[in-house]
Amino acid sequence: MDNLRKQTHNSIKDVASSLYNCKDKCGREAPLLDKEVYQIIQENYEVLDKAIDFSRDFDFDFFGFKTLERAYLLKVDGKIV
Repeated sequence: MDNLRKQTHNSIKDVASSLYNCKDKCGREAPLLDKEVYQIIQENYEVLDKAIDFSRDFDFDFFGFKTLERAYLLKVDGKIV
């Protein structure tokens, strides 16, 4: 979990920007986040950042973490955002 945290953004605003500004392999826009959701995050990122409790990341066991990593976490250019 520590290694993943070092590789990802600490702010939901940065994560949302990465997901919204994503491009496909041909360089075309391919957002992974809806425009309306992106705008809500941009307007409320300070409240959302305060609500995120990173200490709960360590509640996952190894199998749970690997399942989350492989199947559920969004990736941009092959890296988890």
